[in-house]
Amino acid sequence: MERDSGRIYKEDAEENLTAYVRLFPGADAGVLESCARVKGWDEASLTAAVLVNVESFEELSSLKGVSSVQPAISPVIRKVDRKEKVTFPSSSEDFWKPAGVTGTGIKVGIISDGVEDISQAMASGVLPEDVHILSSGKGKEGTVMLEIVHETSPGAELYFYSAGSNKLEFNRAVDALLAEGCRIICDDVGWPDEPFFEDGIVASHIKEVIESQDILYVSAAGNDAGRHYQGMFFDNGSGWHDFSSGTSTSKNIYMDVPPGEKATVVLQWNDPWNCSENDYDLYLYDCCSGKEIAASEKMQSGTGAPLEYIKYINSDETVKTLGISVKKHSGEDRILEVYIYPNSAVKVHPDNLVEEDSVFGHPAVPGVICVGAVDSGNQENQGIAPYSSRGPVSIYYPGYELRNKIDLSGPGSVRVSGTNGKGSFFMGTSASAPSVAGIGALIWNMYPEKSGSEIREILCSSAEDLGEPGYDTIFGYGSVNSRTVHLLENLSPDGNLFLEKSEASPVDTKGIFMLKLSMPLEQLYSLANLPARAALREFR
Repeated sequence: MERDSGRIYKEDAEENLTAYVRLFPGADAGVLESCARVKGWDEASLTAAVLVNVESFEELSSLKGVSSVQPAISPVIRKVDRKEKVTFPSSSEDFWKPAGVTGTGIKVGIISDGVEDISQAMASGVLPEDVHILSSGKGKEGTVMLEIVHETSPGAELYFYSAGSNKLEFNRAVDALLAEGCRIICDDVGWPDEPFFEDGIVASHIKEVIESQDILYVSAAGNDAGRHYQGMFFDNGSGWHDFSSGTSTSKNIYMDVPPGEKATVVLQWNDPWNCSENDYDLYLYDCCSGKEIAASEKMQSGTGAPLEYIKYINSDETVKTLGISVKKHSGEDRILEVYIYPNSAVKVHPDNLVEEDSVFGHPAVPGVICVGAVDSGNQENQGIAPYSSRGPVSIYYPGYELRNKIDLSGPGSVRVSGTNGKGSFFMGTSASAPSVAGIGALIWNMYPEKSGSEIREILCSSAEDLGEPGYDTIFGYGSVNSRTVHLLENLSPDGNLFLEKSEASPVDTKGIFMLKLSMPLEQLYSLANLPARAALREFR
């Protein structure tokens, strides 16, 4: 099926699918009910999320008042497959807490796929019985995230709301947690059909929430550093993009897909959302035969989104090596960005991949704490996890800005009890984000008079600096761990902590504020267990 809304492939064509319908100004969303079920409505963008039968898709696209219809891409949960046997210790073990500080009085809300095993977790004592489940969803990652927060801040009151199947349901989850009084909200969800080059429906909503509510919002940065590309269109001479920009004989991005495995490939370019006049198309081809096996060929003529995507399933009995290619159908050269979301068995080749600028969507909102993952496999020389998304983030609309992301880093591997009692390691920025949220609850418990923005500043200023001295776009302001809370308690033994904001901009200073301390430097060195020179750099 092919219209301005694009093709629907067999792997998409379930009996019903979720789609986003954009209406013209003045059109009534009620007209959609004739052939679809409206699941949500966003007035600001004139967009409805609907559930539509595949056979009614063409009728929906033709309704009066409908500007465009786009099948939804499923949300991405920012996890790495769990490992049952790991030789290194978990970053979350033996977590140090000040006496009497447990996160009491702080409500923490988690948004993830689901908590299908929450009953077993409560029965085994992994989670308390008073966790508030507002929407259970499908999946089990929410249970693990709740466990990480509870292990860190056992006194915090826990809430959960499923991310849902569309972006408007996600926004509703945020609002529901706010209505329950959650002061900290943490998610590990990405929406690949949100704009990469501007704030979309989700990012705009969370930006508004942060500006109007006294909350701390924490989001996983993503696990996309090793499956991401960004670069200006480079014509190979026949209208096809050369991902190497003329530097290599490997002109595309490649992946090995075993039998029965899946991969989703998403392409965007830096045109305004829903106003793209430059037409690019996305293809998959078999590297052995050279034959095209899938294509996304929407027409962008001024009202379309700069978006193409393919969902692929290898239905053959052998491993397929596939090439990802892009062709400019018409228009000007633009900056292209590609994300690949494969099953764990799919191998994405490193050729032409770009680690930088691999954060998108609401984690890129300035007020959100965007959390990367520290590689827990090397305790002596901590580096960034190879999968952890990196900054900065290029935003083009309504005006160009280069946003400083990542904000903070957390443990990339956390030991969890699991509902089967065996235990495992939960890995990815899905583990890092709730670790930071739990420590945020402890600090807010320590300093209840502080605002959400001040708690954010305390977290950033007291993080353990990793990578280049000061702020960087790989670790952010550094790693948040048990040392963070230890230092804060000793730096402010009477419970008083003062913040002094820098007059210079974060871009110029690589920092946003200073902690004002009133104790001898020798005591600081002792607390940090650092030599004097290192401590001066740390607290300068």
